[in-house]
Amino acid sequence: MKRMRNISGLYSVSAVLCVLSALAVSLVSQAQDYTRLSERTLMGTARYVGMGGAMTAVGGDPTSVMDNVAGLGLYRRMEVLLTLDHAGYLMAPQASVVLTLPTDRLSLGGVQFHNFMFSYHRVHSYNRSLSFSSAKDPSLGALFAAADGYMGIPFCADRTNMSSTMRLSESGYVNQYTFDWAMNISDRWYWGLGLHVHSFHFSSNGDYMESFDRPSSEERNQYNASTTTVIIDGAGCSLASGLIARPLSWLRLGLSIETPSVGHATTITKGTFEALTDSVRWSDAPTLTETVRTYHMPLHISNSVAFQISRYALIALQYDFRHMNYRPDMHSLHAGLEVVPIEGLYINAGYAFESPFSRQALSVAIDPSLNRQDAYFQDFKRQQFISCAVGYRGRHLIAQLAYQYRMQHFDFYAHSNAAPHTFDTNTHRVVLTIGWHRYYNE
Repeated sequence: MKRMRNISGLYSVSAVLCVLSALAVSLVSQAQDYTRLSERTLMGTARYVGMGGAMTAVGGDPTSVMDNVAGLGLYRRMEVLLTLDHAGYLMAPQASVVLTLPTDRLSLGGVQFHNFMFSYHRVHSYNRSLSFSSAKDPSLGALFAAADGYMGIPFCADRTNMSSTMRLSESGYVNQYTFDWAMNISDRWYWGLGLHVHSFHFSSNGDYMESFDRPSSEERNQYNASTTTVIIDGAGCSLASGLIARPLSWLRLGLSIETPSVGHATTITKGTFEALTDSVRWSDAPTLTETVRTYHMPLHISNSVAFQISRYALIALQYDFRHMNYRPDMHSLHAGLEVVPIEGLYINAGYAFESPFSRQALSVAIDPSLNRQDAYFQDFKRQQFISCAVGYRGRHLIAQLAYQYRMQHFDFYAHSNAAPHTFDTNTHRVVLTIGWHRYYNE
């Protein structure tokens, strides 16, 4: 009887360990999903792109309201804007409508305007393909073989004279829909609140192959092959608040915060693993669907200072901080210049730098029972943006054109035991913004 209790206790401990292992792997997998969906690209109107995103203290632009909702308070006009973007493919990343409601205190001080904005923004696009080969990485099959003791899936871990190849294709987007309000207080203080609704879709297809070159006396062309598909869909909402102060006619100070979003994400994964060595071995786990109802996008804090040089120029400096779940926090620096040589003509130049505080890579565990066989992951290092723009604002017409050059550096891992493969990617982006505006007293 005592022996039976001991055996029963052993099974209980084993069950608990299996559950804890599954939970740990699930959390690591969720961390990978958070990392994928927390990425951002400097996108938006041509003016915003041309300024390098340094507009938290500047305002007066729909995309700048994304960083600081108080920027809506600087509007003294009704406006409709649409932006087209080309970075290898054509899309429309921004559309907005701004309504201005003056009060009866325009000449008396106090609250002079209540402004409202309804807008759509694409804040990130997933469209990339990459591939590489290696003759030094450990076998992915070894990771599965290590789990074989409790998973019962016979993966082969042979790595004699091994070489590997990896191909990855990603697509998707992160969209944001905003409902914002801001007010102008005596042309000195601008304060606003906003509700931001996020929606996202991410799709990834990865193919990994390991080939073994055995002695001539044995069968050649042995291999391990892994194919994975990951699809993530979800939505959430966050609150934003910001302030712009003009203590002096030539000085603007901006500060804003956007809370982590409250929402959900559904992840669908499908993976197969084929091992052809001494015998054919195949794993084709059923599709796994997992919903995380406490999914959070990053906390975003932005602060900026801008210097107005008469009516002919403006210089802005900005620092942004993003707190990311399960990953190192991100910081970015922005600098922007706007010159108005003649009335109605605007020329912009900008620079932005983004990097994590920590260099620690995300190590992704695999659990075939959960069908999380997407072992690959990236360690983001830094990205830089250099941009310029020219724009015209007439009595009713707005037309702006911007160019952006992005340099991105990251390490990519085929799996947690693999060596990093360094990628440097460059992207050329052309942005066109067109619109109509009407001042309140026309």
